[in-house]
This record gives sequence, structure tokens and C-alpha cells, in this order.
Amino acid sequence: MRDPQSLNFPATHAIAQSHQLGGLFHSRVHIGLVFGILACLLSWFLLERTTWGMKVKIAGGNARAAALVGLPLGALILTASFLGGACAGLAGMVEVAAVQGRASQAIAAGYGYVGILVAFLARQSPLRIIVVSILLGAVVASGGALQRDLNLPDATVAVFEGITFLMVLASETLYGRVAAWRSAHAAA
Repeated sequence: MRDPQSLNFPATHAIAQSHQLGGLFHSRVHIGLVFGILACLLSWFLLERTTWGMKVKIAGGNARAAALVGLPLGALILTASFLGGACAGLAGMVEVAAVQGRASQAIAAGYGYVGILVAFLARQSPLRIIVVSILLGAVVASGGALQRDLNLPDATVAVFEGITFLMVLASETLYGRVAAWRSAHAAA
């Protein structure tokens, strides 16, 4: 599968233009957006409207409690991991067939870190993931233009993502404590 013209860089043969996934509405946005939205809607349905989803939520919240009530913990973890891996494979296929045009080492672009940030900001809700990922994707996509227009360093978008992640972690730590502190001091 290695392209002999890729020199010492591991890469496959280029995908023919006729076989690549095209853009939506003649724009740079590709069909991966539709795949992502459908995956989020399917995830929401599975987690919110099925008994399997309730079991997965219980097992994810407290594995020990799930085992005590007799849930098949191994099967739940294996099935959820399989579905997560299938979504990651679909995302990789879209990245190769719509953006890169070939499989190479350039695909490892740190999407996992951005995915963790999206999951935290969306509070692990599949429907909120749609909105948050579009907003964060717009920030990342506009990062190049911001860097060129404002003469900012290359790490500007990564620093912004890091600051956002720290703010989310700080808000998680302070959530509920400020109200409890106010009510304790108001009573005094």
C-alpha cells in the first residue's frame, strides 16, 4: 500500500479525485459534517431512549454499583468500546477520503485532545456535542487567518484550547461551591 513516490515518508497511493468525498454546497465543508451529526443523533437515541443506554450510563457512572445490580459489565464495556472505535474509524475514513486524499502520518493531528475538550464543554451530551464541535471547529479553522492577519504565533489556537480546558476544569471544581458559600455566609 506504500506509494513508492512518497520517498521516506510513509503514505499510501493518492485516492483518485473521482473517489474522494466532495464538499457540501460547493464549499470547503465536507460530508463528514453529516456523518458526525448522524453519529451524534444515533448516540443520543441509544443513550437516552434505550435500556442499553441506561445500563451504559450506570456502568460509566459507577462500575461497582453496576456489578452489584447484576449488569453485564464486560459486555457493556466491549459494546461501547466497539461503537466508539467504529465512530473513530468512520472519522478516520472521512479524514483520508475528504481532506488528506491519502493515508499518511499527517493524519495524527491531535484530534483526540480537541475531542476531549468538546466532550467536557458539551457535558457528555451527544446533542450538545453538535453545537460545541461546530463552534470549536470554527475557532480552529479560523486560527490560520487570525495568525496571519494579527501576526500571532502558530501556537495561538492551541493556547486558546488549553485556556478553555482549564476554565472548564475550574468551573467543574467551583460548581455548586459558590452557592453553598453564599448561603452559608448569608445565614451568618
